[in-house]
Amino acid sequence: MSSSNGPSTTVPAPGGVSSAPRLSDRQLALATVLVGTGAVMSSLSGSSLNVALPQLAATFDVAPATIAWVSLGYSLITASTLTIFGRLADMRGRKRLYALGVLLFLVGSALGGTSSSVGALIAWRVLQGAGGALVSANSVAYLVEVYPPTRRGFVVGVWEASIAVGQGVGPVVGGFLIALYGWPAVFYANIPVGLAMLAMIPRFMIEPPRERSRQAFDFLGAGLFGAGIAALLYSLTESYRLGWTSPPVAGGLAAAAVCAVLFVVTERRVRQPMIDLGMFANLTFSAGNLAKVSGYLPFAANGFLLPFYLTQGLGLSPAAVGAFMTPLPIGMLVSSLVAGPLSDRVGTRLLGPAGLAIQALACLLMALVSPEHGPWPAAVAMLLAGVGIGTFIAPNDSAILSATPPGRLGVANGIMGLARTLGLLLGVSVGGTLLSARLLANDGDFLPSFRQVYWVITAVTAAGIWLAAVRDRRTSLSQ
Repeated sequence: MSSSNGPSTTVPAPGGVSSAPRLSDRQLALATVLVGTGAVMSSLSGSSLNVALPQLAATFDVAPATIAWVSLGYSLITASTLTIFGRLADMRGRKRLYALGVLLFLVGSALGGTSSSVGALIAWRVLQGAGGALVSANSVAYLVEVYPPTRRGFVVGVWEASIAVGQGVGPVVGGFLIALYGWPAVFYANIPVGLAMLAMIPRFMIEPPRERSRQAFDFLGAGLFGAGIAALLYSLTESYRLGWTSPPVAGGLAAAAVCAVLFVVTERRVRQPMIDLGMFANLTFSAGNLAKVSGYLPFAANGFLLPFYLTQGLGLSPAAVGAFMTPLPIGMLVSSLVAGPLSDRVGTRLLGPAGLAIQALACLLMALVSPEHGPWPAAVAMLLAGVGIGTFIAPNDSAILSATPPGRLGVANGIMGLARTLGLLLGVSVGGTLLSARLLANDGDFLPSFRQVYWVITAVTAAGIWLAAVRDRRTSLSQ
């Protein structure tokens, strides 16, 4: 890398994209600030809006299940388009698509605050979600392209820490804005940040040149992929409320299965597929993404189940519940900042499984909690869970990206984002379904039901440890 005052240069490399441009330290820092700001903005917007959902339900006079789609609509569109946008960026470049994503997020925010009906509000949140997908698809993939491979863990750590900051401070910021100005302020708060980012992108986002080959975008594959993922995520989202055998959920799962079969057939036949299925033949890539699902499942289950224990098991107030939830994002933030750079120095093979082992220990503690010990054991468990997921993410993602061809970084980033979303949705769905089933089996006795659920979640996390440990042994320590 050049000195801090040197100009940026590039070195040609195969695969359609040049190797990392030799940006100065200042240029790298500014690019990282830009991408980190986008991550904070998108995650903070969602976490702060969650605080407003009860007020939105009262304002529009709709049921909680309806107002939940203000958040779910965003999540579904983001998860189902992230990989598609990643492939488009691999082909056409990231800078313009990143700017388009910020613009769409900005417009969705401005119009969302003016919504006069719940339908309009959900529509503008979907627009925000499309913008968020474009931003996310061109964030880590962009930084990986411009940073040297020896700092890949640092890049992922900064990205994940930025998301943790948004998730951690979002409820506080949201509550403050709603109390002073009402729920539209949660949307309007994104406008100055978005405008500042649009002004920063032309100067701070220096993109590597790429070969302008005549690649054809796989529209059929993209359509099947997006439709299948949307159907799958819808089924996972509604399974807790409607049940796995209900027609909407079962129909969604069937539609997802059909789309998956057609997608595989299509990708094997087209010359330039949206997703190169050969990527999954690499053990590092496939096992790493499965481990990611196993890691985020307990993370989401913790956030879903802990409030039930604190309220039904300990009788705490909502304010106290919120306070005892904070160790989870705090642990994630701190450990992400430490584990990312550390993985660049010591390698990824030990840190990834170690992070999930810490998270499994946290789940084991939750399986043994008792009301007579008060809330502090649960708080310690949440801190360990946050430390565990933060320690796991950067090394695991760094290993996945190291196994990705240079021209497929956007696709890989999209698949990693999908694995994350699947883990989060499965955590809530599995946690809620199991808790309901055990309460029924135990005649409504909460504590044994709660503990039994956590034994299952501990087992899932243990499976993730194995997946994180069996990655391709050829991955070098510098990766």
